[in-house]
Amino acid sequence: MILALFLLSGWLILLLIAQRQFFHIALLGFPGVVLHEFMHFIIGLLLFAKPASFNLIPRRSGERWQFGSVSFTGLNIFNSAPVAYAPLLLLGVAWWLFHQWMAPQVTAHHYLEGTLTGYVIACAVFYSLPSVTDIKVGGWSTLFWGAIAAIALYQFPIVRVEIRKMVMVIFQ
Repeated sequence: MILALFLLSGWLILLLIAQRQFFHIALLGFPGVVLHEFMHFIIGLLLFAKPASFNLIPRRSGERWQFGSVSFTGLNIFNSAPVAYAPLLLLGVAWWLFHQWMAPQVTAHHYLEGTLTGYVIACAVFYSLPSVTDIKVGGWSTLFWGAIAAIALYQFPIVRVEIRKMVMVIFQ
């Protein structure tokens, strides 16, 4: 398990270093871009945001590079936050892959498979964070869903109790 964490950390550091050069991060991080944009696309499809285009070709946007994009025609206050923050689901995917695939491979001395899996996991973690554009797109929807959650917590004490129980189970 420690060796698997070490390998994963190595990949994350390599991605951070590669981020300084466009060509390096464009090549090394491409699987992460695909995962990031795919999550937007899938959640948008499931929540009727009507994906209109899917682009993985890097292009210059002012001072920055945009590595991929998905555009939608049906975003509204109900679905824009889940669609905008969909790449955060990659953290759960990465956690599952680490525990179910990478750690067992490294423990069984299958280092090549463990290293390659670590690369995929590192890409998923590295590209799971929403971009500035994602945060802008999900802004009002985030406030809306935050208000709904606050009202639910205030109005229904049973919700607070259930959340406490779930947290206790997770951190036991």
